[in-house]
Amino acid sequence: MKKMFKIGELAKIKRIDAQTLRYYDHIGILSPDLINEQNGYRYYSEEQFLEVDHIKFLKLIGLSLEEAKQFREITGLNEAMRKLRIQQNHFEERISKMQTVSQRFANILDTIEEKSGYFEKHKNEIEIKECGSIRGVIGDCQTVTDWFDFEAKLQEVIASFPNYSEIGHNHGLTFIYNEKYLHSANDQYIDKVILPLEKDFRGGANVEEYPLGNCIVAYHKGENDKLIHVFANIREYIAVHKLIIRGDIVMTAIISSFIVNNESEHLIEIRIPLLA
Repeated sequence: MKKMFKIGELAKIKRIDAQTLRYYDHIGILSPDLINEQNGYRYYSEEQFLEVDHIKFLKLIGLSLEEAKQFREITGLNEAMRKLRIQQNHFEERISKMQTVSQRFANILDTIEEKSGYFEKHKNEIEIKECGSIRGVIGDCQTVTDWFDFEAKLQEVIASFPNYSEIGHNHGLTFIYNEKYLHSANDQYIDKVILPLEKDFRGGANVEEYPLGNCIVAYHKGENDKLIHVFANIREYIAVHKLIIRGDIVMTAIISSFIVNNESEHLIEIRIPLLA
């Protein structure tokens, strides 16, 4: 007579919850070898140890319990191999996407460390730098409709790239204000929003380029209501150096509430393009 194990014994040996085994019985993926009609006790055979391991394996490779149940009903090798190959391909796709996520995550952290380090070293210095163009999804943002249109353009780009990850989706979000913003820091002077995209995702009709060129560059750390003091210093810098600005104020969030929920730690990069 073959050796039988109570449900609790099987659960302990295979490190699986007894309630899970009862659920497996309920959905028909793994039923006890024997149920005592008098007391209702469930008994499992040694052979069913392998069945538990098989279900664990199928779950590990990404099958749902329903899919695992269907797989266990397959009797042909070719069909089984076809199903397993599909799962293996899914793994490759997920690995590729996770590599993209990891790289994006690393880029975010590197940018924060680089810009934070620069600010700590130079504090409130204002300087002129050559700045590269921003490539990404660009949209107007004066009305609710504008924001709907911007999001629709962004979703089309995302749909075009299976490996695109929304991790850090709003990091580096850039707002373009008109020149009046430099005198009041009032959000009513906002013109456009840009979500910069990394080079692997810059294809497609909805990805545009926003040129910068020679710019006044400054940083602001802290609450937004103190931004006006930075702007006062910038206006003085423009007057002293007799500079002519293009008319747009480019504000990029380096550290925002997306990273830390403390406005005093927030860091904004300010770029003001100059006319030649």
